[in-house]
Amino acid sequence: MEFNSHNRENADGAIGLQFVKVYNIWHNQIKSELNQIDLTHPQFIVLTSLGYLQQNETEVTQVMVSKISEMDVMTVSQVLRTLEKKSLIRRTPHSRDTRAKSLTLTETGVVIMNQALPIVEGIDQKIFGVLGKDQTIFQQKLRQLILAHEEGGD
Repeated sequence: MEFNSHNRENADGAIGLQFVKVYNIWHNQIKSELNQIDLTHPQFIVLTSLGYLQQNETEVTQVMVSKISEMDVMTVSQVLRTLEKKSLIRRTPHSRDTRAKSLTLTETGVVIMNQALPIVEGIDQKIFGVLGKDQTIFQQKLRQLILAHEEGGD
């Protein structure tokens, strides 16, 4: 197959390629900005997931963080280990489940999370704000895609 200008137009019009390009723009900015406060994107996700869960749960476990963040348990475990070394989270024995650890944000973890949230929200607004009033429709369509593939198992 010869790659010519017609193929280039088709490639540029491929929805998957466009999606990847937008994701890469967004993700590269997230990585760059979070790096300035010594966080990776997965660390941010785990930190904010834990912060969210702590608002309503007396004890938060690794499995709970894994479910809400939609990250696999082993990845969450590795990220938690790093966050603990950075003194952003604390792991203590769970009060009811001897196999589980109870997770909490440290004071430093709360400070870093509160620094990171506006950074990520600002990038979201910068990238997706260009959609204007269509941003709500875009979010609805993304939810529609997520639900369709969760229900269908694809």
